[in-house]
Amino acid sequence: MWEAIIPHPASHFSRLRRGGLGIGEIQCSDFMIQRLRLTVTVLIVLMVIVLIGCGIGKEKVLVLQDGHRGTEYRLAVPDRVFRFSFVHSVHHTPVHEVYQIDDDNTLVLKELRYSSLGVGMPYDYENGTLEIIDGEFVLKFDRRFQAINLIVSPIPEHTITVNGKTYPLLEFTKPEGPLEIKAADKWSFKWLRLGRKGA
Repeated sequence: MWEAIIPHPASHFSRLRRGGLGIGEIQCSDFMIQRLRLTVTVLIVLMVIVLIGCGIGKEKVLVLQDGHRGTEYRLAVPDRVFRFSFVHSVHHTPVHEVYQIDDDNTLVLKELRYSSLGVGMPYDYENGTLEIIDGEFVLKFDRRFQAINLIVSPIPEHTITVNGKTYPLLEFTKPEGPLEIKAADKWSFKWLRLGRKGA
């Protein structure tokens, strides 16, 4: 008659503490690796879903800097077009300069709109075209600027129109104060309304 010798559990744990590798450890290690892979996969899928549902990109903004105080104001320009307006000092009629922002943030003067010809008003410009549209003279051309620098005075009533809203430039500096207007990029995240026309 022989008797089976069953090792004491303590001796098994003793071998593990001394650096022995047990089957339980291998299973636990594999399980943790699988769980980690699953977690990483889920995170990647979630990031892809977020990126698909979210419009990521640069939008153009106008930066208006007060030359005295150094204060900056930013106005979003979704369609890249804005209008700078003032009252002509001689004719006392409004003048509108229509600008477009290029990819490199250059300000391109596309149109000059005014209601009367005379002293100080152009009628021709380097291959430009002069038209009459809705009772206004419209001089079309391309003239490029890195920035618009001006002294803001109450008399010419300087304004800037962005996205259908008009801002008096005296909101951004004091009377007879210097103001610089330039364009810049702003990174933005916008949720896309998927499946809806006109979104």
